[in-house]
Amino acid sequence: MGRVAQLVEQGTENPRVGGSTPSPATTLVWVALVLAGCTSDTCYQLCATTAQAIEPCLTDWGASWDDFDAGSRVAWGDTCRAEWDEERLSLELRQVSVANDACTAASDDLGKMSCDELRALYFNP
Repeated sequence: MGRVAQLVEQGTENPRVGGSTPSPATTLVWVALVLAGCTSDTCYQLCATTAQAIEPCLTDWGASWDDFDAGSRVAWGDTCRAEWDEERLSLELRQVSVANDACTAASDDLGKMSCDELRALYFNP
C-alpha cells in the first residue's frame, strides 16, 4: 500500500525544486479535486491494478487479504487510494505530473511481474 507513496517520493525528489510543502492555493485545488472524486490519475488506477495482480498469487503464497490488513481486494485498493490521496495533497502540481509518469511506468512493469516478484514487493509476513 505504501508502494505508491514510495514510488511518488522517489520520482518527485529533485534537488532543484523548492520545498515539498504546497502553497495554500495548491492545497485547496487538490482538496477540491479529491472531494469532487477526481480519480483519473494513473497512481490512483495503479492501486486497483496492483490489487488485481496480487489476488491470483494469494493461493500460491498461502495467504489471504487479511494478511495485508484488508478483508478483500477492494478494501486493499481503497486503502491504497486513500494513501495516494493523502500523498498527492502534499505534492506541488508539477510533482503530480512526475508521479503520474512514475505510476504509468510502474503499471507497465506490474504486468510483467511474476508472483515471486510481487511477493518480494508486497508480501512480507
